[in-house]
Amino acid sequence: MPKNPGYRNNNNGPRKRQAQLDEQNPVVQAFRSYATELDAKHDRHERIIKLSRDITIESKRIIFFLHSIDSRKQNKAKVLEEAQQRLNKLIEVNFRAIALELRNQDVYQFRAAYSPGLQEFIEAYTYMEYLCNEDNGENSKSISDWSALQLIMQYEVEAEKEKPVQDVGDSSMAGEEETAKAVEKFQFFVDPTEYILGVSDLTGELMRRCINSLGSGDTDTCMETCRALQQFYTGYISLNCQRARELWRKITTMRQSMLKAENVCYNVKVRGGEAAKCASFDQKPAEETDEGFF
Repeated sequence: MPKNPGYRNNNNGPRKRQAQLDEQNPVVQAFRSYATELDAKHDRHERIIKLSRDITIESKRIIFFLHSIDSRKQNKAKVLEEAQQRLNKLIEVNFRAIALELRNQDVYQFRAAYSPGLQEFIEAYTYMEYLCNEDNGENSKSISDWSALQLIMQYEVEAEKEKPVQDVGDSSMAGEEETAKAVEKFQFFVDPTEYILGVSDLTGELMRRCINSLGSGDTDTCMETCRALQQFYTGYISLNCQRARELWRKITTMRQSMLKAENVCYNVKVRGGEAAKCASFDQKPAEETDEGFF
């Protein structure tokens, strides 16, 4: 006896015929075109995500490679040269592929797909520039701004263009089409917001360089890096970004990195050569600290 007496099994009953869609109906044709457009957009989105993931992985490896610079090994020039080549390869291959995908498209629709890779690349690229200009004096230390980074993201591609050529001597050759190559220019759009977020991540790498410099006994680099962190933090807190949740979170992390670097420099000044053995770098800032802009 069935457990549910009110249940009826209608599997053996007559099945209803499915209505046949009229493919000539304008409404059906419109929805077919919408489906094709959405499928193309989703496929493009997935391809951009894969390219961005490759950029993120390679940028992290380059940053880790840049941290291998040691004044005792005298390997700075060699490391910077190799890092520059790897960054240029990312620009010429990966970012070019994304730019081709976004050509004639609304870049803001796909911003979330390539945003992590772009921010990580900006962090690696600016860190490499900071290290290159580190030995040029206090006034020569600089990184590329947004417009300079946009200039290196310009590309060209050869596009075939057909044009008719008239042959006066032979009328049968009239209207023959000759293939000519035209150069089409395009670019990868660097969003200024993404640039600001990427540079804010640079301060974490500067904090690590400050601590590593102390471990290798290079106290001058430690002090200079701490001053650079203070300048970055001073510029960022001047921004009115209370509603920008992601940037506000990065500024909070930047403040923690700056305080760690300041703690390192304090130990260098007070304890001298014993700072590397006695310093503690994990002190968290007090909650009641007033930055002057609340």
